[in-house]
Amino acid sequence: MYVDLNFRLTAQDPVPVDHGYPLYAALSRLLPVLHQQNGIGIHPLQGQYLGDGQVALRYDSCLVFRTHVEQVNELLNLTGKSIQLRRSTILIGVPQLKALVAEPILRSRLVVIKVKGRNAAQLDEKSFQTAVKKQLSACEVSSRSLVEIRRRRTLRIKEKTIVGYEVVLENLAEEESLQIQIQGIGGRRHMGCGLFKGYRTTENSTEISGSAGHE
Repeated sequence: MYVDLNFRLTAQDPVPVDHGYPLYAALSRLLPVLHQQNGIGIHPLQGQYLGDGQVALRYDSCLVFRTHVEQVNELLNLTGKSIQLRRSTILIGVPQLKALVAEPILRSRLVVIKVKGRNAAQLDEKSFQTAVKKQLSACEVSSRSLVEIRRRRTLRIKEKTIVGYEVVLENLAEEESLQIQIQGIGGRRHMGCGLFKGYRTTENSTEISGSAGHE
């Protein structure tokens, strides 16, 4: 069974919008198991965008891992530890365990998929949508589901820039919704990519991962 493990965060200084790789690297130094191929996903942080590539964490901001319940005990070792994201020191608080909930509409802020025969400059919404549908089919998601490709976004890993898109999935059956949340789509889930959660149009929180997405 997969769950979301939510650690409350405390930080005095803003954190960078482009934090997907730095966050993963900082956590891996504290918990080397994150380097292994273990299926652990790290959700994008949430906060208030301040401009100039900076985000302020809020009182309810959390570090969220999507993980199998058997790996929860290892992750609990992060409780009370701190990480450094550029100028910001972030204290990791006591976690809360949350079960995955089936939702008919799911959203991922950034999905990255290698599309055969297309480099980053050639990647467009149509070819990316085809790649997403192919992965959904492999997850046995019905063709009646709707795939909406939204804003083009990027994730920087050292000197390399990874290109992908924001993706919204609709008309999902209960089992399909849970399967997508467990398995995800594409790669780099340890850097916040391809992780889906329930989505409502009234949501007004700001998720941050990779670049700010203002392209």
